[in-house]
Amino acid sequence: MIRKIRNNWLPIVLTIAVLVSLGLSGLIWTNPSRYDRGHEASTSSGQSQLSNKTIADVFLPNQAVWTNKKGDQKLLYTKKSSLTKAIKTKVSGWDFGHISKVASKDNQSYLGYLNQRDALVLNYPDSVTTAIFNETFKQSLNQKKISKIDRIVIPLENARHIYLLHDSDASVYSVTVKNHSSLENIRKLMQEDADQVQVSEQFLNNRIILAFDNQTTLPIYSYLMTKQSDSSFTNSLLNSDSSYNIAVHKKDHITTYTDGTDKRMTINSKNGKAAYEDFLDENDRVADSQLLTKSFQQLSEIGVNLESMHYDNINLAKNRVTYRTYVECFPIFNQDGYGTVSLTYAKNGKQTYNFSLYGLEVPVPNSATQSVPATKDVIASLNRVGIKTKDISDMRIEYEWNSTRKSNTVVNLKPAYYVKYNGKWQNYQDLINR
Repeated sequence: MIRKIRNNWLPIVLTIAVLVSLGLSGLIWTNPSRYDRGHEASTSSGQSQLSNKTIADVFLPNQAVWTNKKGDQKLLYTKKSSLTKAIKTKVSGWDFGHISKVASKDNQSYLGYLNQRDALVLNYPDSVTTAIFNETFKQSLNQKKISKIDRIVIPLENARHIYLLHDSDASVYSVTVKNHSSLENIRKLMQEDADQVQVSEQFLNNRIILAFDNQTTLPIYSYLMTKQSDSSFTNSLLNSDSSYNIAVHKKDHITTYTDGTDKRMTINSKNGKAAYEDFLDENDRVADSQLLTKSFQQLSEIGVNLESMHYDNINLAKNRVTYRTYVECFPIFNQDGYGTVSLTYAKNGKQTYNFSLYGLEVPVPNSATQSVPATKDVIASLNRVGIKTKDISDMRIEYEWNSTRKSNTVVNLKPAYYVKYNGKWQNYQDLINR
C-alpha cells in the first residue's frame, strides 16, 4: 500500500489540489459577499497605508545643495533613498536656540549667506511656515521672530550657527545650535551616497533659482501607472454620515456624486480628473497662517497615494496649496494634472480639492538617460523668440509624465526644463516652438 502511494504521489497531490480549489470556488460562488468583504478590507487597509504620512514626510526640503571650499556648488541627489530625509533625521537631534535677524532686503548680502563656502543648503520648493519647520525638524523656534522659511544653510566646518533664509524680502536669520555632534555624519551622507550635478543658486527677477551651469545628463525613470476607482474616493470624502445616501448622476463622461447638499464630487472618466467641493460657510474660512497645516490634514483624507507626494507651492492670492509627486528632488508635471493635488479655500468657506484617479505605484528598472541644456542656454533660446528675461518668474527642471489612459502600463518620466511664464508653468520647448 505504501509503495503504491509512493509510486503515485504526484497524481494524488494534484487531485487533492483540484478538489480544494473546486471547494473554495464553490464557497465564493455560493456566497460572493465573503470575497467582496475581504477585498474591500484589503483596499481599505491599502488606503490607510497610503495615507500614513506625516508632515515631516510631505514637507521635507526637496533639494540639497553643497558649496565646497572652492565655492563650486553641487546639487546632491540619491536614487536609493532620500538624502534630505537622512539629513533631516540628523538635524532633528540638534538643539536650536537664540534667533536673530542678520540681513534683510539686500540681495547681495542674501547671496553671500546662501552661497557661503563649505556649507550645505536645504531648499524648499516654496515658503513654509515656521510651525511646519518646527514640526519637521523637532524644534521650537519663536514664530513671532521668523514666520516663513525657504532655505536652511548649514555651515559644515562649524555648525554653532545655522541660517534660515526667506526669499521674498531677502531676510537672513542666524540661529545658535547646540549638540551638533552629527555634523561629520552629514558629510559622510553627502560624499558616499549622492550623485552630484554642477549648479549655482542665483537670483532671477528677485526669485532664487537653481541654475544648471552646463548641459546635464539625468536619468529617465519608469513607473507602473495605476488607476483608482471612483468608490475609493466616495468612501473617503462623501461617506461622512451613514444616514445620507450618495446620489449619482451621469452625463456623457462626467459622473457627479452628491452627499446631501453640502458635498459634491465630479469625476471625468475621459481624462481621470476629479474635483471635490465642500460647501461650508464663512465661519469655516481657513486663515493664511493655517493653510499648510489644514491642507495637509485634508490631503491625508482624500485617499490618493502619498508615497512620493510632496509640498510644492502655496498661492496666498488664491488661498491654494499644491502638492506634487516627486522623483528624487524633481517635481513631476503632467498636462492633465496626474500626480498633483490642489486644495483651494474660498473666502466664503467653500473648499475645493482637485486631483486625479491616476497615480504612479511601482518603479520599473530603467538605465536610460536624457540631457537637459544649461540654464543660460534656455534663457538665450527664449530671448531669441521674443520672450524677455524680465517676464520669466521662475525656472526649474521637472520630469514629464505624458498622459495615457491605460491603467497598469509603464510610463517613462523624462527631464525637461520648465519656465513659469505669464503665471503658468510651461515646457520651454513649447514656448520657443509655438
